[in-house]
Amino acid sequence: MKSVYAFLITSIFTMNVFAQEISYPEKERKVSSFELVIEGISDIEGEVRVAVFNSEKSYGEKEDPLHAVVLEVRSDSVIWDDVELPYGKYAIAVYHDKNVNGKLDSNFLGIPKEAYGFSNNARGKFGPASWKDAHFSIDEKTSSMSIQVK
Repeated sequence: MKSVYAFLITSIFTMNVFAQEISYPEKERKVSSFELVIEGISDIEGEVRVAVFNSEKSYGEKEDPLHAVVLEVRSDSVIWDDVELPYGKYAIAVYHDKNVNGKLDSNFLGIPKEAYGFSNNARGKFGPASWKDAHFSIDEKTSSMSIQVK
């Protein structure tokens, strides 16, 4: 009987010693060093607000963006860099918040009184540009986008 216990203990010990954990490396996550240039700022005051969306759903339903950034206006163009975006599809919305109230001001008809823009310089007819027109793909190590606010 002792030999059976000795055999079992030896077998269990041997299995644990020689057992190896198998790990599967994750796919290499590819990211791009991204730069956004916002141009056409008419008045050197206030701030530019940037929202980066990574899906049609989040863009269309105005869910929380992947990135929400506020940049101080110091010249007629503002640059947002030092950001890494994973390869994928994105759409960007920006506006020049001149009075720094945190919202895109509009008149009584709902027409914006502050300059705004979208990626690909897309424009909507009666509202924001569509995902179809504003989205772009990132699939290189460095990428950039320029948006003209109007």
